[in-house]
Amino acid sequence: MNATAKLFILVTLFSLSFVAEAKLIQIIHTNDLHSYFQGYTGKEDSGGYARVMTKIKQLKTAAAGKNIEVIQLDAGDWGEGTSFFLADNGADSLRALEMLGVEVATIGNHDHLVGGKELAAQIRASGVKTKFTVANVIPTADMEIGDTITPFVDLDRAGIPIRVIGLTTDENYFQYSFAPGKILSPSATAEEQGLKAKKEGRELVIALTHIGQTSDQSLVRNTSAIDVVIGGHSHTKITTVDYEKNKNGKNIPIVQAWAHGLGVGTLLLDVKENGNVSVVEYKLHEIDATTIPDPAMTALVEAASPRRNQNLQFPYNEVLGETKTPMSGYVAGKPVLRSSCWGRHMATAARQAVGAGVGIHISHFEGMSKPAGVVTYADLANEFPHFRKYGDQGWEIATVTMSGWKLRIMMKVISSRGYGVTFSGLGYLDQGSVEDKALYRIAIPAEVALAIKTSMPGYRNYLQGLKYTGKYYWPVMADYIRKHTPLSCN
Repeated sequence: MNATAKLFILVTLFSLSFVAEAKLIQIIHTNDLHSYFQGYTGKEDSGGYARVMTKIKQLKTAAAGKNIEVIQLDAGDWGEGTSFFLADNGADSLRALEMLGVEVATIGNHDHLVGGKELAAQIRASGVKTKFTVANVIPTADMEIGDTITPFVDLDRAGIPIRVIGLTTDENYFQYSFAPGKILSPSATAEEQGLKAKKEGRELVIALTHIGQTSDQSLVRNTSAIDVVIGGHSHTKITTVDYEKNKNGKNIPIVQAWAHGLGVGTLLLDVKENGNVSVVEYKLHEIDATTIPDPAMTALVEAASPRRNQNLQFPYNEVLGETKTPMSGYVAGKPVLRSSCWGRHMATAARQAVGAGVGIHISHFEGMSKPAGVVTYADLANEFPHFRKYGDQGWEIATVTMSGWKLRIMMKVISSRGYGVTFSGLGYLDQGSVEDKALYRIAIPAEVALAIKTSMPGYRNYLQGLKYTGKYYWPVMADYIRKHTPLSCN
């Protein structure tokens, strides 16, 4: 046998050995579903839980045909985002998550905006088998979290010991709703938990994060034991794997599957005997009108509708009037951060309802957008889908008193940085008419005041004369539309 033949045999044996040792596992992942049960409707139907479920079933069938085992994960913000989060006080959003097949989910900031105690109550009431994990939170006893949320979840697939470590955002302006509990640094927690997982023999360590792509990259740079990051929070449409080097110079894959059920990600991994993990294939599957809705999920959404309606003060489909300007909000999973005609009406309605001199509307708080046309109470709950507790009709409107010089500075900063804030009573071009020593009463969402009071002490001087008005955005807007229909901006 010549040298070439011997080399060929050795290479072949090596290849066969490699195949025998390869352990393949497929991760199916979603994030930022935000209870978009019905998805986007209109000219181009897309998303929707029933279509997402069809796609997930197809992906699992394809994997099973190749004898590849699957783990299904969700990276948080499955809750607040549309009026369907009102259904059965949030429990239906969890039931839908389980029906989609999610085994493990982390907690996003919109999942705990109603408070940690309410979150735990939702999980218990839903009765789901989906497990919830967040490692970087410290709850207080009165939240009664118990075992509804754990620092990590251990799984085994294809003989691979796996640990999923949940991590949520520690941004100051989202801390308040978890108070008096604390949210710690995701990176520091990931390093501690990752090292612990490896020490305990977990071959594949997954960080299931709700911190955003940029923070995911920072997390990888500051850790050494995380093998893969399944992310959420920034609504990033990642179509090819984002690699970042960890503390040891190793490339770690980061993926994220867009938002609002517009995409489902599949990450095929090869977990080798030596502990190395490599990506075999990644794909983001877009969910559009060509995907046939799953009948079981369609039935769940239909059943959730009347339970949602029980939390609304007015009939859900009651026509309030008409708008000739679009109802601004998310487009293709992303917020549109700019002032708008609709935002001006929102700010004006709040200002007039509480007798303030200035009204402020922040576009980042908007939900579902809608073209110009008929407006129902349903539309208001979807376009501004926030409340402090179940039964509230949107956020309460609060007022603060601000000196003219401080108001002018705030307006100048906002206008220069493009925060998507719309003013009523005063516009950006009116800054010159603001009197330095005059006092201005300003209408704002009470939740903004609560966030500042609880988590942002450096801004508390902006809350002078804080008053809670007992008036709430949805009925205030409903009354405003009835009086001013059709809404337009000249």
